[in-house]
Amino acid sequence: NSRSVMICEKEGQPVSQIVTSYRNIGIDPGSQITGFGILEIPSGIVNIKKIRLIAAGVLKSQTKLPHHDRSGYLHDAMFQLTEKYQPEWCAIEKAFAGININSALRLGETRGALIAAVRRHKIQVAELTPTHVKKSVTGQGHASKDQVAAALKYLLGFERGDLPHDASDAIAIALSHALSLGTYTAVAKICLPSPPLPSNASVG
Repeated sequence: NSRSVMICEKEGQPVSQIVTSYRNIGIDPGSQITGFGILEIPSGIVNIKKIRLIAAGVLKSQTKLPHHDRSGYLHDAMFQLTEKYQPEWCAIEKAFAGININSALRLGETRGALIAAVRRHKIQVAELTPTHVKKSVTGQGHASKDQVAAALKYLLGFERGDLPHDASDAIAIALSHALSLGTYTAVAKICLPSPPLPSNASVG
C-alpha cells in the first residue's frame, strides 16, 4: 500500500497510524456480473476534486454454472480483489424492490457471498439504496445509467468506454458513500508488544 501515513507517538512509541487517505470499494452486485469501483479519498472533509479512481471493472461468473458455484467464484474473486487494494470501506447496493422473488433470493445470496468476502479482511460495510446513490451523484433519484455515467465523467473524469454499466454504477456507489461519510479519518492501529504477564499469572 503506497498511501502515506502520519505516525502518532506516545512517549516515543508509535501507537497508531493516521492514514492521510482511505480507500472505498463500491460494489454493484449481480450473480452473473458484479461491478466494482475503488476510490481513494483524502482524510478529512470530502473534496471531490481530490478523489482518485484507483480501479474499476467487473467480475464475471460463468452463466452455465449452478448459482452456488457462481456465488463461490464471486466470493473468492472479491476476497482477492480487496486483498490487493486494501480498502477501509465497502459500499454495496441494497437489493431493490420490483424484481421477482427468485431473482431477489439469488441476489440476496450473491450479496451475502460478497459481503462475507470483504468482512474476512475486517473491512467496514455500508449498504446504500439505488435511489440514494443516484440522487447523491446526479441530483435525481431516478436517473438513468447513462446519466450516472455522465455525472461520473464530470465529477471524476471517468470514461466508461467499453466497460459495462455495472462498473460505473459501482463507482457511483463508492462516491455516494464517501459523500455520506462527510468527514472521515482512517486510523490503522499498530500491533504493539503485549505487556508481560504478572509472575503469578498463567495461560491455558
